[in-house]
Amino acid sequence: MPLTREQQQAVANHLKSRAQPPKCQVCGAANMVVQEHLTHPNAADPESTADPLVNVVCNYCGHVLHFSTSVLGLAVD
Repeated sequence: MPLTREQQQAVANHLKSRAQPPKCQVCGAANMVVQEHLTHPNAADPESTADPLVNVVCNYCGHVLHFSTSVLGLAVD
């Protein structure tokens, strides 16, 4: 399930409230973008209970950060 624009903005707002501005851990650029699609850890395991992860990518170097949907408070069914 892709994230809606509203969910993407909610993630961006959450990150901005925690780090001003969120910066890439690799290159230090401050142009992180919340991606539409989630990552599903253990997708091959049908019994996995792992939360999907939100991907936030640096538009400069391409480094990707992953954030827990449950900690962010996103309902993604």
